[in-house]
Amino acid sequence: MSLRKTALLVLTVALLFLPKKLLATDNFATILIYHRFGDERYPSTSVSLKDFRRQMEYLKENGYNVIHLKELYNIVSSGKPIPPKTVVITIDDGYKTTMKAFKVLKEYGFPFTVFLYLEAVGRYPDFLTKEELKELQLSGLAEFGNHLYSHPDLAVLRARLPRERYLRVLEREEELSRKRFKELLKEEPEFLAFPYGSYDRVSLSFFKKRYKLLLSQDRGSYSGKESPIPRMAVVGSLSSFKRFLQNLKVEPLPVVNHSPDVGLLKENPVKISFTVEDLKNYENCQIYTSGNGWIKAEKRGNKVETPFPVKVKKLKTRIGVRCFNKKTRRRAEFFFLVIKKPAPRTGR
Repeated sequence: MSLRKTALLVLTVALLFLPKKLLATDNFATILIYHRFGDERYPSTSVSLKDFRRQMEYLKENGYNVIHLKELYNIVSSGKPIPPKTVVITIDDGYKTTMKAFKVLKEYGFPFTVFLYLEAVGRYPDFLTKEELKELQLSGLAEFGNHLYSHPDLAVLRARLPRERYLRVLEREEELSRKRFKELLKEEPEFLAFPYGSYDRVSLSFFKKRYKLLLSQDRGSYSGKESPIPRMAVVGSLSSFKRFLQNLKVEPLPVVNHSPDVGLLKENPVKISFTVEDLKNYENCQIYTSGNGWIKAEKRGNKVETPFPVKVKKLKTRIGVRCFNKKTRRRAEFFFLVIKKPAPRTGR
């Protein structure tokens, strides 16, 4: 047997004995989003400390690569593949209970990113004080991002305001939040998480010029291409350990294009479709809309689409597609946000 044939045989045998997970498409990151910790006053946005500790223990014991958002940005921007089992922990708003999470994260040595509601932190009693921000900053574990100044719901504003007035709101929020961020932390914000996960084409274009990464609250995992970046919510009924484990296994679905577009709807009802790269590798696709739930999708060439136009019922609606990867047997998902303009008011 020639040397070349021997080498090929050895390589083939080695691949056969590799763990299935290493042969799978594992070069993605799961970005977790938390809000409050052990706060029984707000069960829908809180996770119990017991559950949080169990989740962190699982990540540690199972060799997950927990990194800062900045490190993830550096990996992607350098063109390197995202390491398997990468997780980024993000915390929105900067509530005082973040310090409870900090104690747990310190024990495990896990870095994390806090997106600050900048009108509130350092001022309002339910939020982090300036001293607590300093403690987090000096720990080396915490990094910070912008969550805008007044925590506006941009989808609601976009639906109700003319474009010019809406842009002025964005400019004001950017100016005030950046100024306050620098006052508190003596540094410039590099990352922005949209309050309520609300965005549209105008806000995406506006903030993309000013930040390295934009983050939403759409479900899904991050391959390095999605913008805004999806995050898995770990709050309330979504914080169970079973759900946590499921979220870690969700792959990003390689959506090339979708209709309708992000932001304001041009028509309603709307036919929903997704163009998916290598769709032949996926099966059992379903399409989701807030208020309607999941419906079985039709596959046409490289497209997944609804069999009929879907009525968008809510002002803010998440639209998503979920398919199963034939090779990995895992779910792959992609979500985005659309906005329904309110009906014009009519006089009596």
